[in-house]
Amino acid sequence: VSWLDAINYCNKRSIKEGLTPCYTRSGDTVTCNWQANGYRLPTEAEWEYAARGGRDTQYAGSDDVDAVAWYYGNSGNRTQAVGQKCANGLGLYDMSGNVWEWCWDWYGSYSGSFESDPRGASSGSDRVYRGGSWYTFHALARVALRGRRSPGDRGDLMGFRVVRSL
Repeated sequence: VSWLDAINYCNKRSIKEGLTPCYTRSGDTVTCNWQANGYRLPTEAEWEYAARGGRDTQYAGSDDVDAVAWYYGNSGNRTQAVGQKCANGLGLYDMSGNVWEWCWDWYGSYSGSFESDPRGASSGSDRVYRGGSWYTFHALARVALRGRRSPGDRGDLMGFRVVRSL
């Protein structure tokens, strides 16, 4: 799935459930209405906060990668059904491994100053993904690791999860 596919899904699901869509799209240009109550991709900061689940561990919920993640060493070279590994401290599954997860943010450098709930770079050419996949080595499933791809790129290693602002 591409980042653009994920954006379209968020809007369609929002409309289906009678919610206000978060995204406006004109070609490949997408803007987010942060006040909308519909589904959206998490920001990179939101994704990392959720993945950490209140714990300071290497992987989402544990320092033992096999307890929480599907990766090259244990996946059988394919995606796995969600929820077969342990959840993290917030009860979320598969935030390390299985599929990389798209985030809202453009890929850019982190600012050197403290920010509360940052939204990342305001423009760029690549979008951020996080979490590792069934095809990557365990070190790439670390919560702190980030990657980038063009918003139109698709692949069987890519996925997403949605959030809603309340």
